[in-house]
Amino acid sequence: RVRSSAASDVYKRQLQGNRLMKRWLWTGLAGLGFLAATAPPASAVAIMIAPASIAQRVALSDVIVVGKVTGFGDKLVSAGSPFGGDNKVDFQIAIVQVGDAVFGAKDAKEIKVGFQPAGGPGGRPGPIRRPFPRFALTLDQEGCLFLAKHPTEDFYVGRNYYDIIAKGGPGFDKDIDEVMRCVKLLADPMAALTGKNADDRTLTAEMLVTRYRTVQPGGSKTEAIDAEESKQLLLALADADWNPKANGPAGPRGPQTMTPQAAFFMLGMTPADGWTPPKDFKELPDAARQWLKDNAGTYRIRRFVADQKDDKKDGK
Repeated sequence: RVRSSAASDVYKRQLQGNRLMKRWLWTGLAGLGFLAATAPPASAVAIMIAPASIAQRVALSDVIVVGKVTGFGDKLVSAGSPFGGDNKVDFQIAIVQVGDAVFGAKDAKEIKVGFQPAGGPGGRPGPIRRPFPRFALTLDQEGCLFLAKHPTEDFYVGRNYYDIIAKGGPGFDKDIDEVMRCVKLLADPMAALTGKNADDRTLTAEMLVTRYRTVQPGGSKTEAIDAEESKQLLLALADADWNPKANGPAGPRGPQTMTPQAAFFMLGMTPADGWTPPKDFKELPDAARQWLKDNAGTYRIRRFVADQKDDKKDGK
């Protein structure tokens, strides 16, 4: 009986260990961003995903400003998660003085930015601790902010820890130049997609695919984009340089997290669209580029849109 009880205990511990291992593996595969050590914040070591490229951050932003944090709201605001769903979270509201309204905040002198605080107001020590870094602001902090509108509230949010570039940091001016370039391309995407600069065409196509094919908070409805824009976007991807060496850190395009191939797969084609991946992976770039050329005039890219509250009233 003693041996049986001991064996049972070992078995239970093995099952528990297996469950924990599966949970950690699933966490990694789900792309939570990183795993944090359980040490105190001052000595915690985290394994984080690399920041998204400047182009991706621009593509997914509703507002981009260079500004300074001048104060905070007195109380936390309970509101829905910026990622959608029914759960509510507590936001600290920062007041950001706008120095340069790069995109989407024309004539604004200041804006409100919500974030989940790591401690008390303004990042001061408090009862709330996060085991991993999130987007957060501190008093007098200056930088370039990549922001999204909160789905239901009158403030903006930073979705990722890297959605701020600290002013005065290494490479800040270069990063701002890239931000301005991307904003300019998206201001007139058709001109960029049909222009003479091949790199601009590729970058614009990748940004548009990122914007259109990223699921919006609150739903996953889709709608077709303009037919001519869809055609020119597909042709831009077909004409892009799909050589991996052109997209790595040592390549002419620099460290990109989006590539023509990745953008192609984000479109979500199926055999019903006439696309069947070749068995030999090495043949995929040529096959994909051929599909893009053959179907540019007939295939319509669909973009994700957020569900509207009045959908039921409209009978949708």
